[in-house]
Formats: sequence, structure tokens, C-alpha cells
Amino acid sequence: MPSLTPKENYLRALRHEETEYLPCGLMIDVDPCGVFPPVDCGNKSSNFIDGFGVRWVTSDSAVGGQIPAPGEFLLRDITNWKKVVTLPDLRDYDWQKLAGQEMACFRVDRQKRALGFYSPNGIFVRLVTLMGFENALIALVEEPDACNEFFAAVTSYKIKLAERVARYYKADTFTIFDDMATRRNMLMSPDTYRKLIKPHHKRLNDAIRNYGMLPIQHTCGKADACVEDYIETGAAAWNAVQPCNDIAGILDKYGGRIAVEGGWDANGNPGRRDATTEEIRAEVERCFREYGGREGYIFMQTFLVSAAVSREDAARNAVIVETINKLRFAGIQKVP
Repeated sequence: MPSLTPKENYLRALRHEETEYLPCGLMIDVDPCGVFPPVDCGNKSSNFIDGFGVRWVTSDSAVGGQIPAPGEFLLRDITNWKKVVTLPDLRDYDWQKLAGQEMACFRVDRQKRALGFYSPNGIFVRLVTLMGFENALIALVEEPDACNEFFAAVTSYKIKLAERVARYYKADTFTIFDDMATRRNMLMSPDTYRKLIKPHHKRLNDAIRNYGMLPIQHTCGKADACVEDYIETGAAAWNAVQPCNDIAGILDKYGGRIAVEGGWDANGNPGRRDATTEEIRAEVERCFREYGGREGYIFMQTFLVSAAVSREDAARNAVIVETINKLRFAGIQKVP
């Protein structure tokens, strides 16, 4: 049996230290928090207004997940953001109570597993929730100065949030969700990211590290053009990396500088809600085989989002966990 707990092994991978077995991310070696705090996004209700005034609704198009209410844009003109947008006052919330509720709900085991705080609606995506994707992208081109001011304000808010997370949750990691890409490519040019968003990611990541947590950059889609930028912002890992990116190549080139957490083919058959047991096991094995022996790799499974976890979801996750443990604890090896 291994001498390191999953928590110790996982955090070692983020720090580029020697691991005993292949580390795994969310819901395997990491307990999640960040769901209850109502300031960043909605909850599981069908009609919820977050701390920024955005109304969230469940949607069939999101497989029961939540999206900002279609067409209800709070912000039409980015130059008016100071008049329209209200930043949440974090003093309005009982953080000790929220932290206690979440850790009890998710049965957080601080000794065995790492505690990850997942902060949705990052610097760019927060603008999207207020304006929609099309208007937000147009604003980046037409009003970069106003966008920069808005991003700076949201970053300051996130830094205050990170301070409370460090104090009340004592989280090991803080993941900022900023989806800036599709399966084909980034939504903006890498230069636009570098000029308008990257400096704010770096300021936030610096603060997260100063508070004793490791920052993780979550970006779905093909965003490999910005791997070096993520490294320069101080991100310990790039999270939910999908195989539309050259994961093996990224690990070979950057694995000693940033961890790559992902690998799961969420857009293929393994990511479907009706995936068979054989397909699920085969995908776990593929990830271990293709990426597991490379420095910096952390396995992470992803599925389509659901508003409620069904028996089928639980059974599918059980297959994943069973397959993972069979592979990574058999002789304490990293690859089958």
C-alpha cells in the first residue's frame, strides 16, 4: 500500500514533487467546495439571482445545468458598467456558517483528500454573464479600456473572496473558472488574452498563493496557445484539459512547469450520459496509458453537467473510481 494519502500525493503533483501513484482531481483525490456561496452564481433552484444581479435558470440545452436567463442582459454597454453593475459585499455573508455547511454536505475529509475551492465565473466569464458571449467579445475589441477597468474590479472582488476562502475553508487549492475557448479554438486571439485578461489572472493568482493556496486555471476547450501564459500567471495547474489539445505534447514540453488536469474525452462517447461500462473503463485506461507516465499529469474525469445526480450517475462514477484504483494501486504504478 502507498505511504502517501491521496491529498499528499495530489498536492505533490501540483508542486512538481515525486508522487507514488497517479493523482486524480475532482471527486477522487479532491473534495469540492464553492457551491453554496451565493455571490458568484446560482444554486440548484430554477430561478436564482446571484450577487451581481444575474438571474440563473436551469436549461435543457445545458442538460439540466444552469445558465444566465437568455436575453436578460444587465449590461448593454461596457462603458456604463460602473452605473449598472453592483459588486457583492462579502461582509453580508456568514462565511463560517457557509464553510461549515459545505464541508458537511460534501463530507470533506481534510486528512485524506485535498480541499479545492471552485470559483465560477472568472474574470472574462463574469462579463459574459452580464452581456452574453457576443457582446462581451465585441466589447473586448471596441472598448478595451472599459473592459480592463471592469476586469480589475472583478479581480479585486475575487481577491477578497480568496482571503475568506483561505480563512474559513482553509482550502488547499482555488480554481478560477474562465472558459475562453471552444472545442476548435480560443474565443479571442492569444494577444487579446495577454493584453486584457492575463494581467488580472496573474494578480489574482499571486494573491491566492499569498493566502497559502495553490491557484488552478480552469479553461475548457482548445486553449493550448496560452499554456505558457498560464505558467506565467502562476497557475499550478490547467484544469479540465480536453483531448482536443495535444495533451501528451503539452506534458512533454511543460509538465515540469505546470500540471495538466484532465484527459477525459467529454465530447466523445465516454462523456455521454448513456456511456456503457466498457466505454468508461476504456477511457480511464486510455488516459492512464497515454498520459499517466508523463510528468505533470493529473487524471480528471468530466461529464455533462446535471442539476441532480441520478442513480445512473452514481453508478457511472463508481465504475470510474473502481477502474482508477485498480490501475493506480496495483503495485503503486502510474500506468497499466
